[in-house]
Amino acid sequence: MHPPNKLNVARALTWRYVIALLLVVSLSTAAWLSMHLVISEQKSTAALVNVSGRQRMLSQRTALFSNLLANAPSAERSQLRKRLTDAIVLMERSHHGLTRGDTAMGLPETRSPIVHSLYFDEPDSLDGQVERYIGTVKALLQLTDDELTTDHPSLRYITSTAPTTLLVALDNMVAQYQLEGETSVRRLQKAETIFWLATLLLLVLEAILIFHPFVRHIRIIIGKLQSATAALQLHHDQLEETVRLRTLELESRSHALQESEEKFRLISTNAKDAIVIIGTDEQVIYWNPAAERIFGYSAHEMVGKNLHNLLTPERYRADAHSSYQRFRDCGAGKLIGTTFDITALRKNGEEFPVELSISAFMFQNNWHALGIIRDITERKQLEEQVRRLAFYDVLTNLPNRRMLSDRLNLAMAANRRSGCHGALMFLDLDNFKPLNDTYGHGAGDSLLIEVAGRLKDSARDMDTVARIGGDEFVIILTELNKNQTEAAKEAKFVAEKIRTALSEPYLLHIDAATCIEHHCTASIGITLFSGHNQDEAMRQADKAMYRVKQTGRNQIRLYDTQD
Repeated sequence: MHPPNKLNVARALTWRYVIALLLVVSLSTAAWLSMHLVISEQKSTAALVNVSGRQRMLSQRTALFSNLLANAPSAERSQLRKRLTDAIVLMERSHHGLTRGDTAMGLPETRSPIVHSLYFDEPDSLDGQVERYIGTVKALLQLTDDELTTDHPSLRYITSTAPTTLLVALDNMVAQYQLEGETSVRRLQKAETIFWLATLLLLVLEAILIFHPFVRHIRIIIGKLQSATAALQLHHDQLEETVRLRTLELESRSHALQESEEKFRLISTNAKDAIVIIGTDEQVIYWNPAAERIFGYSAHEMVGKNLHNLLTPERYRADAHSSYQRFRDCGAGKLIGTTFDITALRKNGEEFPVELSISAFMFQNNWHALGIIRDITERKQLEEQVRRLAFYDVLTNLPNRRMLSDRLNLAMAANRRSGCHGALMFLDLDNFKPLNDTYGHGAGDSLLIEVAGRLKDSARDMDTVARIGGDEFVIILTELNKNQTEAAKEAKFVAEKIRTALSEPYLLHIDAATCIEHHCTASIGITLFSGHNQDEAMRQADKAMYRVKQTGRNQIRLYDTQD
């Protein structure tokens, strides 16, 4: 009876070992499959985030090229058009890949319901915003050099949309892609953990079932100890070989880490932007040469010091400390990939604007922040220059027709609420053309600049003086008397003051060797407004001024319905 029993035991043990082997194979396969899915998900998320981030950068670049194109000389516009065309083509391809998939760029064809809603279903969807933006840039490129001006509607739309609504929408999409990618990875990791636990449990159960017949036949196993010892020795030799290979691998990783550190030092040393690493106590750990150049502090002065106490203006310092305290208490999740503009402080006390990109990493069980800081003084100056070109006359620095329209609307709305009258004054210089014909446009420009100064000196602080073209100026008088007759007297008083001031002689420098005394007068038309609309008031003031021109110039005339 013993041989059959031994055969049955051997068969039972064989089947149990086969089952255990299958479980091990299943566990290994699941581990590989899980890793493959996690890597695929991470690659897809990285591609989406990278291309979305590139869209964000391209929106800024196209806005900058558009501004440069509008302000560039004719000789430089061809090259700028090519660069703007290349940027918008790349932006269009990236948008097509993000919305419809692109295997070459690693972008999937399907989207989650949330992402699809952000792209297509929202009232102001990202797809619509980007398509409008791309269409506007293409329309701008179709303009001739003569049509392309700094106040063109297409350019205003591009420069107002790129840094505001479009930038916010793209940032929201990048954040959504990151959130969904992290959620998918966590879901895969959770499924992997559950599978591993179940498999290990089955392995433990199988081991228990194998152990019982093994005990019963221990003598058989003892008889095989010699062969097991030989196998153990072989395993020992294999283990030593594994240790040797592992040691070589660790040495290779150490060498790679040293190379990585050297590359970081080379990059940070030669970078144009400041690179700063900060610990959870707000103390500076690393300070690169660009940071020394931008802020004026050497690395020796900054390392170990509190960053905000030295680089943040005092009025913002409390908020900066509070923000970093929240980062230390809650971790770095909200800081990863964050970019924003702030005001910083140089060593000499000068405040200047910077763009801060901040991310976080774990080192020695503590969160650290990596900040990349760029001096954006020139960018802010360019933005201010663009704003002034849009709303102010270049020659006299007075409000232009666009700003005049805005202020006139505000003045009329205020007068309707208060019941007061306002006045609109049209002013045209008499015999201005002969001055240009005789001495050239330089003399005319000098006269216009001097007239602008006298108008600002003669008008009240609450009034608006604007130049709408040529030798024509407009003055908005606000907060006049509620009584129409008294309001008219007040307006005429200011107009007479202006007329008298403009009648004084002008000393004009024609060139380095020529200076002339010039006499100039002005024709002034006035209309009162309270419940008028803008177009009606402008028409009335203009008609009153031309009546002065027809009746002898150098006079003041209040609009009459008979005009």
